[in-house]
Amino acid sequence: MLTSAMPWIPVLPGLQRFRDSCNVYALDGSGGTVIVDAGTGRWLDHLDELPGGRPVALLCTHYFRDHSAGAVAASRAGIPVHVPHGERALFTDPGQHFRQRDTQIIYDNLWDLFAPIEGVPVAGTLRDYDRVTLAGLEFEVIPLPGATVTQVGLGVTLRGKRVVFCAEAIHSPGRLPRIAPLQYNYNDLGGAAECYRSAHILRERCPDALLPSLGDPMVGDADAALAKLQESLRVLCAGRMGMTAQLDLVHADPLERVTDHVWRDALSWSHTWYLISRSGRALAIDYGYDLLSSQVRPAYSKPERRRALLHGLEGLKRRFGIARPDAVLVSHFHDDHVCGIPILQRLFGTECWAAGHFAEILEHPEGSAFPCTWPEPIRVHRRLPVEGSFQWEEFTFHLHPMSGHTRFASLIGFEADGKRFAHTGDQYFFKQGGDPRWVFPPDGKWSDLERFQNHVYRNGALLDGYDLSDRWLLDRRPDIVLQGHQPAFFTDNDFFRHIEQWGPEYKEIHRRAMVLGEDEAHFNLDSWGGWIWPYRTHLPAPAPVKVRVTLRNPFPHAATLEARLVGPAGWVGGSARLASAARAEVSCEMEISPSGNCRRQPIAVELRAEGRDFGQVAEALVTVGGAEF
Repeated sequence: MLTSAMPWIPVLPGLQRFRDSCNVYALDGSGGTVIVDAGTGRWLDHLDELPGGRPVALLCTHYFRDHSAGAVAASRAGIPVHVPHGERALFTDPGQHFRQRDTQIIYDNLWDLFAPIEGVPVAGTLRDYDRVTLAGLEFEVIPLPGATVTQVGLGVTLRGKRVVFCAEAIHSPGRLPRIAPLQYNYNDLGGAAECYRSAHILRERCPDALLPSLGDPMVGDADAALAKLQESLRVLCAGRMGMTAQLDLVHADPLERVTDHVWRDALSWSHTWYLISRSGRALAIDYGYDLLSSQVRPAYSKPERRRALLHGLEGLKRRFGIARPDAVLVSHFHDDHVCGIPILQRLFGTECWAAGHFAEILEHPEGSAFPCTWPEPIRVHRRLPVEGSFQWEEFTFHLHPMSGHTRFASLIGFEADGKRFAHTGDQYFFKQGGDPRWVFPPDGKWSDLERFQNHVYRNGALLDGYDLSDRWLLDRRPDIVLQGHQPAFFTDNDFFRHIEQWGPEYKEIHRRAMVLGEDEAHFNLDSWGGWIWPYRTHLPAPAPVKVRVTLRNPFPHAATLEARLVGPAGWVGGSARLASAARAEVSCEMEISPSGNCRRQPIAVELRAEGRDFGQVAEALVTVGGAEF
């Protein structure tokens, strides 16, 4: 039998706690009361007991049902609900989450089955590192990954005391409320490493009080409680392979020297490289996930399972007195190379510079279904010519197209410290012997290495893709090659012999295994017949859907391509005839009219060329009506 909840209990001046399925906190501000976490919602029956007046906002630290179920009732009572930015979809549309969540043969054990069962209107999202003012109180949104990948804490100053609502980051000195949610995948314990890092983040802020969502408030000696938790986590992780090294990453030196003015961000997953100018400014090449999160993140690519956090900036400030990079120069569009750029833009005004042929993917991620597209739009301040040069400080950069790992990439060349550099993105990787890992031999002997094939067909792999980059590298012969996931390559003749052989080998293995003859009909190595832009369209009411259709001529000679846009019964689509050169890609605008409301309804483009049908070669998704795509 359920017992009635206890009334509000004072914790500190201006702060009360209600014992629900989790701690529900109420803060008195000059403009009303702010509630932290929702529990079951039983606290709503006791609002008249709050000294600060009616709540003006409910802030949720994470989506677990014992923390969030009451958010629905709070919203119905007129209280605006704010949730972690990475968990918005879980709060607003849990039905969609459960429809697409596997519940048999489960090997990904993230606790997202503990998500809300009913959607709640979200008034705002809590973005990492933001400062949000509500009821006259300024809250700092503190990333605290652990119980969920996207859990947040909330820091605020009350009556001169710095307090942090720390969710499940700690329960009591040395302990967590539960460990099971930290097993993100099957038999790992990656969330424990995230908890260790979250304790480090909290210790850096030196709070006067820690206010956990499960456990009693700690209003003194918070640092000792967190230090004891880190010790407990070291003991917990000691028997798991590689986990002690993961914990040590929290304390690692952020920067690694390549030359005096070129440095690697040692805490980045896909490497961020910094160029330091003589005037004391920094330019970054790529800025993706931090290293720890990338090593422990769940394996599946849903937005709520991945999180971009700041990295490397502490090293820039400590070593060079630089607070942030002026700009990030992007090698290619993949999430592990760009996901941190929106945070730099939001917090520091850092610019993004990218080659023109993939800038649209960064700015409009809803437009494509290419792999590894970060879902948050990234403003591109400079669209750079893919074959051209530009200047930043004393450095002159040269760009060149490449295709292989992805066609939406550019080679980057520059000189620094008397050395010729090239950045090759994820185009070239090497391994040693039968070791499947991407390794680089300590002695630097390129003759001992094997070429590691890293092309991804759905990225737009083309048969001549490596020819473009091979020729450029062999012409420039850079002294040092920087890339996405291995240390700096200090080149020699054996390195360039690998490059000479890469393109011919790539072509030979594919021509041997696939229909790619010069006189045969085919859609190149990636087998794309075309694509539709935008891939996702959301209309509030039925209206013609306007898209750009790109089609590829499969023939080795000029041909007329016939296109027809099709949908389910009742939808009316247009058609077009396009003249195309041999093996070329041609585009046109087309329309299709929906018959009524729908949710993620596929449409497709049919291709016919020279009397031969190639079928529905590309699709896109359309939602008509509703609040969400």
